[in-house]
Amino acid sequence: MSLTTTQRALLRGWIQGIAWDTLGQLYLDGAARPEVLSAVRELRSALALKAHRLGLDSHAQLWGRDRDYQADWQRQALASLEALQAQPDPIPRPPDALDRWFPTALVGRLATLNCGTLAELADGINARGESWWRKVPRLGRQSADAVHAFFSEWREALGLSLDLSRRPPAGTLQTRSSGIAPLERLFLPEHLDGAGGSNRAPEHRCRIDARDDLQAIQSWLSLLDPASTTYRSYRKEAERFLLWALLEKSKPLSSLTTPDCAEYRRFLADPAPASRWVGPVAPRWSSDWRPFKGPLQPSSIGLAEVVLGALCEWLVGQRYLDSNPFAGLGRQGRIRRQGTDRILPVKLWETVLAYVQRRILAEEHDGGRIQEYRRTAFILQLAYATGLRAHELAQARVGDLRRVASPDGDQWWLDVVGKGKKHREVPISPALLAAIDGQLRERRLGRLGTAAADTALIGKLRGERSTSMNTSQVFKILKRVFQEVADELVSDDPEAARRLVRASTHWLRHSHGSHAIDAGVPLAIVRDNLGHANIATTSIYVHTDRDERYKAFVNLESRQSPAKHR
Repeated sequence: MSLTTTQRALLRGWIQGIAWDTLGQLYLDGAARPEVLSAVRELRSALALKAHRLGLDSHAQLWGRDRDYQADWQRQALASLEALQAQPDPIPRPPDALDRWFPTALVGRLATLNCGTLAELADGINARGESWWRKVPRLGRQSADAVHAFFSEWREALGLSLDLSRRPPAGTLQTRSSGIAPLERLFLPEHLDGAGGSNRAPEHRCRIDARDDLQAIQSWLSLLDPASTTYRSYRKEAERFLLWALLEKSKPLSSLTTPDCAEYRRFLADPAPASRWVGPVAPRWSSDWRPFKGPLQPSSIGLAEVVLGALCEWLVGQRYLDSNPFAGLGRQGRIRRQGTDRILPVKLWETVLAYVQRRILAEEHDGGRIQEYRRTAFILQLAYATGLRAHELAQARVGDLRRVASPDGDQWWLDVVGKGKKHREVPISPALLAAIDGQLRERRLGRLGTAAADTALIGKLRGERSTSMNTSQVFKILKRVFQEVADELVSDDPEAARRLVRASTHWLRHSHGSHAIDAGVPLAIVRDNLGHANIATTSIYVHTDRDERYKAFVNLESRQSPAKHR
């Protein structure tokens, strides 16, 4: 990687022992200590990776260690920084060992393919076809996609390409079935196709070109990107529900009732008979394919209900169904999580920020998605720094910003109209104000002071004043980046990955409140910032860290152990 002048200066300052706060003031526009820590950590990781790929192990080890304040270490680090910058970025070659280009954990899983080099790995994948990764223990789709992306990025340099085309037996894909089969091979008997379903809205009112239930589901799925995880998840839930209606209830999906949905809930906890419904993972074209790998956990059952409820609600909106059978199901057995469970620990929050900054740096060379990641970084900063709700973020406008004179210098505040039309003011820090100004210029809308008052703080990337982001779009942007970071963490920290997959826009509001109180901000101030009517609501963020609680009571027990009193 080629460092900018500012990045090199930041690293030199770190090597020479300059304080974190001072580094932030000098090189990162006044960034706070956590941001400086994260920025330095990312740069060190990038240099260690470059050294490793160049075969300079001593340099890689140096950047993998914390800083040392000894003069000898400082001289070595400064020399290494200059030496690595003088070296061109490494380019992969077919004979290169896998551990030179892939994380250790991933290389360990790929060992079952008996491939030691990039060329051997490409040959092994091509010999196995699209589903090559399914038979590799503990290797998931996200890791496989990372391998695919690597070979795609370096295709010209390597002279290697992957053939991931499907390879079903001849004619298998065209075989349709009225039994257990995925949607693309499913055949609906006329009496079960839903054309005359008891919950069908009058045909002349239907807004989609769908005669039967299968076509209706396909219309819903057509709104999603077929390559996305969301598409696969939604297809899976709709597929299971439709098959259950046909094979267990002998009813069209468009004839199912709320009691049927309650029965389906119980079925998900024990898909029986297992011989029909449950089986190991198999290609969708295979006769061994089954909808389930086993009973679902309560959280997965809850997710299925949410997805299917959304499907039926959409079909009602399109006037295909008359009513949503899931609407009357209720949330039996599902407990709402407390707010303190829906926060990002400080370390995980720093990991998210570091990931986005790393993507911005990576995109500087080709510019493909750099604006997208800069906007994502801005949304993260705005949401976390203000604690705004999702709809408040989407509604925030330049005209809502207000400058107030103060003996200590000008202050900036954001006027917010929250729940119940309640008005509040949220402080805007100088760093956040600079980020807002940068986003306006990124979108070619001028700067603070010249941009129109109705300009949205979060907007589209093409500079059109009238095209602000709605709540759903803001939500999706943050869900996407949380998923991307989770994909990176899943091998080394699966618990953190699971937390990020669950995270949403509102988690940043909870994190804002929790981190502020942990940092010593008075409860009443956090209450006013979040717009809580009652301070008791804010008090859910007053908690001790789980690790600290555990250590405190373990230490207490050790002091009171009978052995101490013998």
